[in-house]
Amino acid sequence: MASSLLINQLIVVGRNKNYTVNFNPGVNIIYGDSATGKSSILNLIDYLLGAKHFDLYPEIESAGRYAVLDVTLNEDRYTIKRDIFDASKLIEVFPCEYGKIEEFSATKYLPNFKANSNYPNAVFYSEFLFNALNFNNIKIKESPSKDDSELVRLSFRDLFKYCYVDQDDLGSKKF
Repeated sequence: MASSLLINQLIVVGRNKNYTVNFNPGVNIIYGDSATGKSSILNLIDYLLGAKHFDLYPEIESAGRYAVLDVTLNEDRYTIKRDIFDASKLIEVFPCEYGKIEEFSATKYLPNFKANSNYPNAVFYSEFLFNALNFNNIKIKESPSKDDSELVRLSFRDLFKYCYVDQDDLGSKKF
């Protein structure tokens, strides 16, 4: 069975108001004038899918509290909530759409592969994403040419970054 990831909604929950971007099934094109938030949208999605940090933009830094991504992973709906100011905090995943998170409790995941003695039973967020998408957890050699090289986990973010097209890398701001 093919795996699927559908982004339904991105929300930056703010102090005075929420900033919401709705997505439709299929291809969505994000366009607009300079400094209107296009990069913020892509960077927030990247961060909510496991990137190590989020570079704050002035408006988000002054008005935001946390970010939420409402996704469908292989037909199961989840809401991912992550602190935008402290990337080391646990990532909360609710088994429902954003509008129903008050009705469900969240499962909390470690944002990286570093064990945290404060949360000895927490599992890694990347493993949640792999499992939800029916991907195998993968380990690769740090240095394939060395026999004694240790195996390290491949994160969902490692896999995801190979699919991400950065317009600056292509040499055209008009891509």
